[in-house]
Amino acid sequence: MNTTASAPSKESMRKITSPLLLSAALLLLVASAFPVLSQGTRAEDPDLPTSGVVIDIDAPDRALYKIAVPNLRGSDALGPQAASVIRNDLHLSSLFELLDTGRFRGNLDQEGLNIRRGPWQALGAQAVIKGEIRENGDALEVEMRLYELAEGDSPVFTEIYRGGAGEVRGFMHAFDNEVLRHLFGEPGHFDTQITYARRVAPGRKDVYLSDYDGFNNHRVSLGRGVAMLPSFGENRVWYSRLTQLGMFITNTGSDEQPVINGDGLTMSPTLCNGRVYFTSTRDGNSEIYSAGRDGSNVRRLTQHPAIDVSPSCGPNGQLAFVSNRHGSPQVWVMNADGSEPRRVTFRGSHNQTPAWCPDPNRPLIAFTGRANGLDIFTVNVQTQSYVRVTQGNGANKDPAFSPDCRMLAYSSTRQGGGVYVSSPFGFNTNRVIEGAAETIRWSR
Repeated sequence: MNTTASAPSKESMRKITSPLLLSAALLLLVASAFPVLSQGTRAEDPDLPTSGVVIDIDAPDRALYKIAVPNLRGSDALGPQAASVIRNDLHLSSLFELLDTGRFRGNLDQEGLNIRRGPWQALGAQAVIKGEIRENGDALEVEMRLYELAEGDSPVFTEIYRGGAGEVRGFMHAFDNEVLRHLFGEPGHFDTQITYARRVAPGRKDVYLSDYDGFNNHRVSLGRGVAMLPSFGENRVWYSRLTQLGMFITNTGSDEQPVINGDGLTMSPTLCNGRVYFTSTRDGNSEIYSAGRDGSNVRRLTQHPAIDVSPSCGPNGQLAFVSNRHGSPQVWVMNADGSEPRRVTFRGSHNQTPAWCPDPNRPLIAFTGRANGLDIFTVNVQTQSYVRVTQGNGANKDPAFSPDCRMLAYSSTRQGGGVYVSSPFGFNTNRVIEGAAETIRWSR
């Protein structure tokens, strides 16, 4: 069986006049790019892991940090809301055990913004977050304190935020970032965003933007047919638009006018190294290209008769992509100029949608693998160590690392579908956005 499929020709693409037919052409391209291989093809490649990582729950380096977060003082309305933001951030990070402050045996009113260590130690807390909201008309002053009980009765750091009631959620995310910086040496990612695409009707897809925890979820494409394959860059969301004339790349600052165009399909933008990297069939076969952010200076990076798709930016100027040049779709890595392409997944027969961990000290790529269904895996590109993140819960695909690599987001069909987040080992799985979702990307 010939596993290298050719893309639609330029002439055939010009003859397509219906968005639905173009959708079919796109699906045909993707499906034909990565056919089901006949028995015996790449038989030397072992299967992907069939179970997740087993970790000794008694290991001291895996113990969760025990923290208590009572409601903020000073506002019966905003105090509980602000505390719930903090608790949710810390819970989703997979680093903390949130203690039930209803079991606290001290007097919160007498303590005020201070603490008495004895009752908190009796609760089992290692740390306590206290806060107070002071209202002056429409203006707020919010004081936040972190206490580490091993350090005594004084706060280890204090932050004061000033603004309106609508900014309180952002204040809490900012404070939580600093809590992680103080306790674990690196700030959190709680002020970041997620973008994704969603099928909303036959022949209609839209691109959405949300805070990482699912709040402020809203459409950013203009509802004109098919918008898909989003990514972040230059404080904008970039994505692909499918029209009667073809597929091009646009962004939220361009009124859906083409920024990068070309014959055939031009899609899957990702921005790094000062350029836009994308997939295109302009030369008759699906290859990886780059261009300036205004669409100029287009360069072809891959030169191979196989199918090359799905560029993904990595640390140190690297790019990951998917290619079937060895017979089955696998994750490859190359330099930003297209030099030194090398295969990095050697388990499984169908691996796609790679996403790098941005930390250059953690050479991890998350990807979608076919192993009795679609699931999320990670691979250390230096050690070839694999981790299975999901298993047995619907179809799971399109992973994205948080900027600090402490979390993974991905789409799943479980429980009606949505965007889920978990640790990179698959622990502490939580749905943050409900409904169909695909091609998840996390802002940096």
